[in-house]
Amino acid sequence: MKIGIIGTGIIASAVVIGLCKAKTGHDLFLSPRNAAKAAALANEFENVRVCTSNQQVVDKADWIFICLHKKDFGVLRELKYRPEQSVINMSAEMRLPELKEIVGETTNLAHVIPLPFIASGFGPLLIYPENKAVGALFEPVSDVYYAHKQEDVHTLQIVTGMMSAYYMLLNEVVKFSDERGIVHDTSVGFASSLFSSLCKRAAETKHCDLIELAHEMTPGGYNEQAMNELMDNGAIGAWRTALDRLLFRLENSGSGK
Repeated sequence: MKIGIIGTGIIASAVVIGLCKAKTGHDLFLSPRNAAKAAALANEFENVRVCTSNQQVVDKADWIFICLHKKDFGVLRELKYRPEQSVINMSAEMRLPELKEIVGETTNLAHVIPLPFIASGFGPLLIYPENKAVGALFEPVSDVYYAHKQEDVHTLQIVTGMMSAYYMLLNEVVKFSDERGIVHDTSVGFASSLFSSLCKRAAETKHCDLIELAHEMTPGGYNEQAMNELMDNGAIGAWRTALDRLLFRLENSGSGK
């Protein structure tokens, strides 16, 4: 398969690395945007090539991945597309009706939300609407989930906005151990294993009730004290507030209105 990628930022690079490391056999054509990053990918993987223009990317591709920031969407209107091509939007602020108006009729048109983990071949990936051809393209490098309506895309897209906050939480736990003489690698490994085990248990618990899991603790024990301390100080509610504000920002971004 021939895949053209317009935009070579962090996510686009992660997608390229993931597909290449998984040995999917696709030929990848990169736009000249972010020339240094594109050249580095081409030097690392023999099936990656850097094109001289965005139009050349489109001309060579069967599938086109759009990985641009909102301020750069205008370049898409300068290009000529073919109806037998498939177009995948990976831009957070681009809506499918807006993209369809730009590219015209296509074999497949979908919104896909990949995450940086795709470079290592794991992690969730959201697709809207449900399209098995698109899903099959990403199954070798992600856990594929389908959104049933556009609002679902917005909701789960906002959930991904909590990644940096999670790392800051993890950092505080690790720093606590470090300051008490634990070797840093042990601090990171132990805390990471603990939190990943909690997530794994939640994922593997059928019809999981997270509140019920949270209350599986010894009355008066350390877990209860920590939870109460955090709740009393607004630390738990602050995460929900952040999510609500991110959603407000997304829905009022003006794109596709």
